[in-house]
Amino acid sequence: MSNLLSVSSIFTNLGFIILAIVVLLFMVLIHEFGHYVAGKMLKFKINEFSVGFGPKILQKKKKNGELFSLRAIPLGGYCAFEGEGENGVQNPEAFNSQKPWKRLIVLFFGAFFNFLSAIIFSFILLFANGYDLVQVKSVGVTSVTALQTSDVILGVEGHKIDFVHDDSLSVLIDDYLTDDFAKLDTNSEYIQVTINDRAYNQQIKDIKYNIRRDGKKQTISGKIYALYAAQDNLTGGSTIKAGDYVGWSLVDESLSEDDLMLSTYKYSFGEAALNCVPFSFKWAYKMLIIIGQLFTGKLNITALGGPVTTVRAIANYSQASLSYLLVLLPLLAINLAVFNLLPIPALDGCQMLFVLIEWIRRKPLNQRVINAINNIGLIVLFGFVILVDILQFIL
Repeated sequence: MSNLLSVSSIFTNLGFIILAIVVLLFMVLIHEFGHYVAGKMLKFKINEFSVGFGPKILQKKKKNGELFSLRAIPLGGYCAFEGEGENGVQNPEAFNSQKPWKRLIVLFFGAFFNFLSAIIFSFILLFANGYDLVQVKSVGVTSVTALQTSDVILGVEGHKIDFVHDDSLSVLIDDYLTDDFAKLDTNSEYIQVTINDRAYNQQIKDIKYNIRRDGKKQTISGKIYALYAAQDNLTGGSTIKAGDYVGWSLVDESLSEDDLMLSTYKYSFGEAALNCVPFSFKWAYKMLIIIGQLFTGKLNITALGGPVTTVRAIANYSQASLSYLLVLLPLLAINLAVFNLLPIPALDGCQMLFVLIEWIRRKPLNQRVINAINNIGLIVLFGFVILVDILQFIL
């Protein structure tokens, strides 16, 4: 029986890995399809649109000469324009013979299509699952929070929930209690509670909730249970002294049953439609913040992952819950959009920079130099993504 279970587990994991590869391939194809659409709109000659890399498995040629192919390695694809990467002076149909503004549009449309797909994925996420805001599902008769069923929590003490800066409800409440109630007030009433076989002192504190109730935003005065260490503890290499703040709860931990339930707020259809665009722009801004932190050293390189790490993450999250996959889809799309617009050799952003320089100086750049920069950049880029994948496995 155990052997059967092991075989079943292998096939289940394999299925999610295949799903992850399909998702990643789909994201890249959206990008390349953006180039294709822009190229068709602007009358560029397109030689091939390929799904995957490597040896051809299937191919079909249209009457206009365009080749559509399916290749063996399912990690991306490409849209090959006539004379791309070549000096196009002697070939009027070559990519580099086209006007700079046309080339900029074609290059930009890959990331643009990724961003459009991110908006669609964001709408699906907000409508089907929600993401940032929290809603009260039920409140028991012993609750001291002043929250009511169906309240949507927007923030606390005037600070809004903001995923861009990692200001979740939990973080906002932690910051508030750490700033104002870092130590147990021994002059006020408190009780001792046990959580996971460890003793804490529980004390009720005042807090203001910023909420939406019956469609109207308002601020209400409520209560929260602050938890303090009942004795000195060594945690994570640092000592937490008795009376230090350690956490919070919306329910009385001395009761046998929780009397309050929270869940992620699911946006209505209209709310999701109104918020999916700003939601996507916020994530793009967050990506830029993360990139900035990498360059300044505030974020370790191990926070990144290459294609192997991405496939593994998609597979793991998909297996854990569909809601996690719904979160990953807009993030992957936005990640591709932002990353491809960076001025990194071999990426669209760098190619756009070359075209802008050519446009300003009104003279084509040396194509051999551009090709050399792109080839070196591609080798460095491949080496980098392989390195970050290796680091994910060994650290």
